[in-house]
Amino acid sequence: MEDTRPSPEELLTRMKQNEVDRNTGKLKIFLGYAAGVGKTYAMLEAAQQAKSLGTDVVVGYIEQHPRPETTALLEGLDRIPARRISYKGKIFKELDIDAIIKRNPELVLIDELAHTNVPTMRHIKRFGDVEELLARGINVYTTVNIQHIESLHDLVEEITGVKVREHIPDYIIDHAHIKLVDIEPDELIERLNQGKIYQPKQAEKALKLFFRKENLVALREVALRRAADTIFHHKIQQKNSVDPCVHVEEHILVGISSSPTNAKVIRTAARLAQALHGKFTALYVQRIEESESNIAYPQRLQQHIKLTEQLGGHVVIVQENDIAEAIANYAQISGVTELVIGRTAMKKKWRGPYSKIGDKINDYMPNLSIHIVPDEENEPIRFSGVMPQIQLEWLDILKTVIVFGCVSLIGLFFFANGLKESNIITIYILGVLIIATWTNGWIMSIISSLMAVLTFNFLFTEPRFSFEAYRPDYLMTFIIMFLSGFITSSLTRKVKAQAVAAVRKSYRMEVLLETNRKLQHAKSVNEIINEGMSQIIKLVERPAVFFKIDNNLIVNSVFFKTNSMTDLENKEIATLFDNASERGVVTWAASNLHIAGMTTDIFPEAQAYYLPIVSGGDVKGIIGIALSKEYPLPEFERHILHAIINDFSFAIDKWYLQKINQVVAREAELEQMRADLLRAISHDLRTPLTSISGNADILLTNGERINNREKEQLYQDIYNNSKWLVQMVENLLAVSRLEDGHFALEMQPELVEDVIQEALQHSVPLNNTHKISYHIVPELLFAQMDARLIIQVIINIIDNALTYTPSGSEITLKVVEGHNDINFSIIDNGPGIEDSLKTKLFNPFITGKEQRTDSRRGLGLGLALCQTILKLHGSELTVMDNDPTGTIFSFPLKKGAINFNE
Repeated sequence: MEDTRPSPEELLTRMKQNEVDRNTGKLKIFLGYAAGVGKTYAMLEAAQQAKSLGTDVVVGYIEQHPRPETTALLEGLDRIPARRISYKGKIFKELDIDAIIKRNPELVLIDELAHTNVPTMRHIKRFGDVEELLARGINVYTTVNIQHIESLHDLVEEITGVKVREHIPDYIIDHAHIKLVDIEPDELIERLNQGKIYQPKQAEKALKLFFRKENLVALREVALRRAADTIFHHKIQQKNSVDPCVHVEEHILVGISSSPTNAKVIRTAARLAQALHGKFTALYVQRIEESESNIAYPQRLQQHIKLTEQLGGHVVIVQENDIAEAIANYAQISGVTELVIGRTAMKKKWRGPYSKIGDKINDYMPNLSIHIVPDEENEPIRFSGVMPQIQLEWLDILKTVIVFGCVSLIGLFFFANGLKESNIITIYILGVLIIATWTNGWIMSIISSLMAVLTFNFLFTEPRFSFEAYRPDYLMTFIIMFLSGFITSSLTRKVKAQAVAAVRKSYRMEVLLETNRKLQHAKSVNEIINEGMSQIIKLVERPAVFFKIDNNLIVNSVFFKTNSMTDLENKEIATLFDNASERGVVTWAASNLHIAGMTTDIFPEAQAYYLPIVSGGDVKGIIGIALSKEYPLPEFERHILHAIINDFSFAIDKWYLQKINQVVAREAELEQMRADLLRAISHDLRTPLTSISGNADILLTNGERINNREKEQLYQDIYNNSKWLVQMVENLLAVSRLEDGHFALEMQPELVEDVIQEALQHSVPLNNTHKISYHIVPELLFAQMDARLIIQVIINIIDNALTYTPSGSEITLKVVEGHNDINFSIIDNGPGIEDSLKTKLFNPFITGKEQRTDSRRGLGLGLALCQTILKLHGSELTVMDNDPTGTIFSFPLKKGAINFNE
């Protein structure tokens, strides 16, 4: 199964690569081909030059050198004292990364990049410390020799005969600025003889081993080639960023196994991919009938997978019995151009089908280039899973006796009824098949096949009831019977094992698909967390904790137990996560956006495996899985877990994106409402103000010539227009409560009758000609509302009813208690509203007759404001026809409860 989705490590790496340059430190590596070429001297010289240009430079860690010219370059540079660590009764000096982070310089000098730290430190290797400093924006100068580069490990060992145990991943070299420190081999040997590199005894020994001239010449050539490849790699990256189609990419494939020679094969493939500037993929073929627990050397397999990832390769896991066919199929589908496989001395001597895997692949894909890596390294042959298969269990023996007892009785019945021996033989083969299905271990296939032959011989061949046979053809019958029973039982066991493996694989895939489905339907962050964590527990069958993170700090944590353990075991594991050191690992993982804990190179002594959940570039949570060193998570399950983590992150991303979209939509809606209000002011205020100013001007200029009746009419018009303006101001005051994009609602239970009476006080005019009444059932009703706004809603609706119904019409306010709501209705018996206007009635500037122009009266602003207020209350204003004539405006409000004990 190939999972094309990126793993959490790849996602985090991409995020780091996409960060702004000013937030990421620059790494400069001073590379040499051997000790003594002057790497530290060149680094200190460059540091002094940077300091003279005003750069804040500190010395993080420098190895002690006997050369005075090197020591002299340390003068004037601030130094961070080395951290003294006690381990197994000894004192070690290590890089104090926390002191450097606290000091926060622009540039730090760190010697010996490939150094292995004391196990109690948070990073296994010093390059892990360097990566953390770079992630915090601190530039680093460091030194390393060519023999420590992972992909060149085997090549250097072949040249020098010396096994180098400290390695650094190639990606560090590929993404760094390389300064090659080079001198002639003869000059290096002269410096060694002068005692400038080692003490005299060490120098004499080094000259006979590592520092032979032919070795130095070869190492120098390797260093020059590696530096050139790095420069070319940077150029290709720059060209690809401008034109992705600048060249056709090669695709190199290598097979992963637990063989001790496989590491060399992987490194060879990595060097080939580097030389061809192509993509590097490693394929692990897990046999279908082979479980993760009985793989030979599982720890070594994990190391080879980790080595592939460090060398920049992508690991793919498939399940197939035929390894050659699986490799060929993947190569054909994925466009592989080069295949690298290994051939050890053991395989050259072992002339079985496995030794011809290269020939089988060549038969499947004759046009594929195959590179065979020879290696004389050997190990004893290990038959994994053999011992469990040859162990006998009393229960299996009892089952066998029962089955053959039944089969023998059936055979005797057939024999007594005159059936032929061939029918009886078939019954015994059926018994062998039943035993193969019912028992464990292929040793039972041999025993059951042999027992079938002996029982048949004893009961049915002449002379009967003895193990002798008179007829010469019985020997061939017994052989065929034994082989038939053994082959059929073996095939049955193989089908049984494949069925079990298929169920396990189907279960894993079902967990992944179910996770995607459940996360898609989750409605909240808590639901996403619960669903995602339950699926993770189902996959790994280990307890886990979700740490909610805010600003890189733990807000809270939720423990998820597994049903595969007892409650006591779950509680014991839960206490491990409360440890201060474990929470320190969680905080570090959140701050650095990096996987940490058990089975990793960061805090490997932790009690759990910690994975960050990243959304929008920030860590929203950390998942801690309580793994064990004895039973680490198999690689196939690890791939499924990473896919689940991806779905987890995408679901949280989607939820936060939806929340952001809702906020944006709400802000857009409020902005539109502000614009509508401005337009409403220009429409609704212009006409009444013009009328008031015109009437006032008439009274001022021609007051003496106007009779009293006309004056009263002008006064009445001024009064009516003023009252209209007062109503408009009330609407505007209600809307003015909009603060910072949100209504500041003061929700509390209110007595409905009080609200209605206050609304009628403000809405019924002095010269009212309408019949206005209200009915509340039951009388004592409380509704949850902002009373000031709901009063404004009722006033606006009544005002519209007064405006659009003739004198003498009835207007009734009816309030009825519902199941969960209080239903308000304002009913009139006027002419009603046309159906064509009902759909847009609550839009601004819509009147009961036509779209507004400059008319003063109408349903323009009032009903639109009512709808907005009610939506903020979680309600909605609706309109329908009254029977026989008129209109009904309705809206519900939630019931309010009064606590009389307060």
